Amino acid sequence: MKILKNYFYNLSYQILVVILPIITTPYITRIFNSQELGDYGYYSSIVTYFILLATLGVANYGTKVISGNRNEISKNFWGIYSLQFSATILSISLYCIFCLCLPFMQNPVAYILGLSLVSKGLDISWLFQGLEDFRKITVRNITVKLVGVTSIFLFVKSENDIYLYVFLLTIFELLGQLSMWIPAREFIGRPHFDIEYAKCHLKPIIMLFLPQIAISLYVTLDRTMLGALASTKDVGIYDQALKLVNILLTLVTSLGSVMLPRVAGLLASGDKRAVNKMHEMSFLIYNLVIFPIMAGMLIVNDDFVQFFLGQDFQDARYAIAIMIFRMFFIGWTNIMGIQILIPHNRNKEFMISTTVPAIISVGLNLIFLPKLGYIGAAIVSVLTEALVWAIQLYFTRRYLKEVAIIGSMTKIVLASAIMYGILLGSKTVIHFPPTLNVIIFAVLGGIIYLFAILSLKVINVKELKQLIRKN
Repeated sequence: MKILKNYFYNLSYQILVVILPIITTPYITRIFNSQELGDYGYYSSIVTYFILLATLGVANYGTKVISGNRNEISKNFWGIYSLQFSATILSISLYCIFCLCLPFMQNPVAYILGLSLVSKGLDISWLFQGLEDFRKITVRNITVKLVGVTSIFLFVKSENDIYLYVFLLTIFELLGQLSMWIPAREFIGRPHFDIEYAKCHLKPIIMLFLPQIAISLYVTLDRTMLGALASTKDVGIYDQALKLVNILLTLVTSLGSVMLPRVAGLLASGDKRAVNKMHEMSFLIYNLVIFPIMAGMLIVNDDFVQFFLGQDFQDARYAIAIMIFRMFFIGWTNIMGIQILIPHNRNKEFMISTTVPAIISVGLNLIFLPKLGYIGAAIVSVLTEALVWAIQLYFTRRYLKEVAIIGSMTKIVLASAIMYGILLGSKTVIHFPPTLNVIIFAVLGGIIYLFAILSLKVINVKELKQLIRKN
């Protein structure tokens, strides 16, 4: 039951992260022009690389160590945080040098965004993830986001408020990170930076830091290359398609950070049978969600794009039809990478599974983007995720042999195919405005899929209830 609660805590925040920009964007774009928001976006992208250095690979590693060593929380926390603190000081120092030495960085927006480095340096959410206390993280994050958005509507009134706008975005994030240190005191005690003990954590953290660089490379570089090799219009279409697919992905990726501490804790106790059951439940939940969403989105794609994006972005439907298949690969790698390789200390293998596809994606972009534009970018994004999936499948093969996956997945694919076939046939008789079409197909598809799942006996409801209650 705790896993289910943590999943919904995490999912509720992820949904909020998606909804809030939809609310604020129309307001902000009517106050600031493209140049002003462009400056913010430009400097924000630069700061992202310094943030990457400041946080290292602490998040997943810290969660795993805390959850697997509940008797030495304070010692491990300060050992790991010593490295995060040192990396943050280094990152801030380099950023200051960057701002002082490079003329294009001498901008108030760049200076204000420097607070983001301080904020990330104080981020200890990994401690509470390791303790499986997602309630504190979610409540804090939601409160900070809502107060921040409210302050934007209250205080940002004209184009002269661009610096205030950037400041509000960063300061509330900083205050949110500071607030987490208050409940953390009962677990971590007084500060004691042990550099010698911290050294034992350095190698595994670096091994997880390198994949983060690789992931950042193939997640962000595609848009940069698309703009350079094709056109900014292609970037706009691809970016909107990517955002829509990422909204759907929040339903499946939210489970990864919830399951990591539980799996690490069970591995530390030596209960491999329970670990396999957890993996089985993860694959079951992911597959139950992924396949019907993929099938349903292919049905409503045209109508959804028409009412959600408007006339200028109608071509995004073609990119979405390709990129929707990323959901399967990302869903599985969320299990194989975060729930299997990392808890089993297979950090080297995790690094290989992300760095190799990142390098190959650059070459594929050079081939596909000049001729195919946003379609090429969509194809490369799917191929890259498929390669990550294939490599992780190879590295986790001996663990997956002990996990029952194929039987339930075959039934889920069949149920999704039945739903898709009926909905596809229904399109010949259902002709309403786009918004109503999406609602009708979503409800009808949900009913058909649920009936098919129950008929095929995909889920052993009694066993699933016992597993959820136990955890």
